[in-house]
Amino acid sequence: MVVTSRRHVLQIAGASITGAVLSPFVVTCQQKVRETPVGAFPYYNGYFFKGSEYLRYDVTSDRADAGYPKPIAAGWPGLWEGGIDAAMLWPNGKAYFFKGSQYVRFDPVQNSIDEGYPKPITSGWPGVWENGIDSVILWPDAKAYFYKGSEYLRYDLTSDRADAGYPKPIAAGWPGLWENGINASVLWTGGKTYFFQGDQYIRYDVSDRKVDSGYPKPIASSWPGLWESGIDTGVLWTQGKP
Repeated sequence: MVVTSRRHVLQIAGASITGAVLSPFVVTCQQKVRETPVGAFPYYNGYFFKGSEYLRYDVTSDRADAGYPKPIAAGWPGLWEGGIDAAMLWPNGKAYFFKGSQYVRFDPVQNSIDEGYPKPITSGWPGVWENGIDSVILWPDAKAYFYKGSEYLRYDLTSDRADAGYPKPIAAGWPGLWENGINASVLWTGGKTYFFQGDQYIRYDVSDRKVDSGYPKPIASSWPGLWESGIDTGVLWTQGKP
């Protein structure tokens, strides 16, 4: 692992940051080449998926954009049209989507799936469950967290594999979250992460690593235009798209 801190231009998913002070972890592995910034970079929209549909959520206005939901097939060429289990935007500027026992790598700039996908989860994510992932989230500490049922596992970007000693019960590592499972999770702006289950959501403070007081709350109370229940997955996007 190479760890540096310098002033530079970072190109990620089509968005440039000039003169930002970042501390990147530069990680090279067999299938995924990653430059992981430990710091903030600009986001444009959130995308949420439910069944065969998706909607675009405007971060600035804090509401779903007009004209949504739309069919996944209309806006995400090559993705499974019947639904998605989990998704995350990786620091190499690619997005990874999971369904059943497979995953795809999506190029936000080209708005298309990279050649050769889908692939089996087992071929690209050592130590991760072979199928049935409920949710996944990339954390700012160069770790990714996968959730399935009442368990979670921690994935290390540096070694490109799940950490030893996992999976563990959600209750053991995420106090305040639902212990029986998570439907969706999305790393949001303002140092917060949002977790969804059924018709409720929880706001989680990234730096304090704990659930904010007053949660869970109904989705309908704070996410205008978003489905009131049954969200499959969400991802915060750095590249404008339909």
